[in-house]
Amino acid sequence: MRKLTFAVLCLACAGNLALAKDKDKSSAPVVEKCPALQASTVFVADRGTKGSAEKLTESHKNAENQGWSFDEISLYTENNDLQGFYVTYVRPHPCNGNN
Repeated sequence: MRKLTFAVLCLACAGNLALAKDKDKSSAPVVEKCPALQASTVFVADRGTKGSAEKLTESHKNAENQGWSFDEISLYTENNDLQGFYVTYVRPHPCNGNN
């Protein structure tokens, strides 16, 4: 009888130890990876006296001066009329140490 009681206690202790180890794993800090790129999307309106090409060129120059490079452009229309452009620029993410 004593052997059976001792065996049950050992199993109970082993189960508690396993649960304690699982809790330690779940409370460990989660390390997030740094993304390779940082992206920024700007809207360039197609209104006013300047032409679209001139506004886009100005936007590209401003972005380039800040370390961004062109990635993608999308047209924005309403009622089949061009309203402007969504332009996306990218650069290495600052947490990578590449500024």
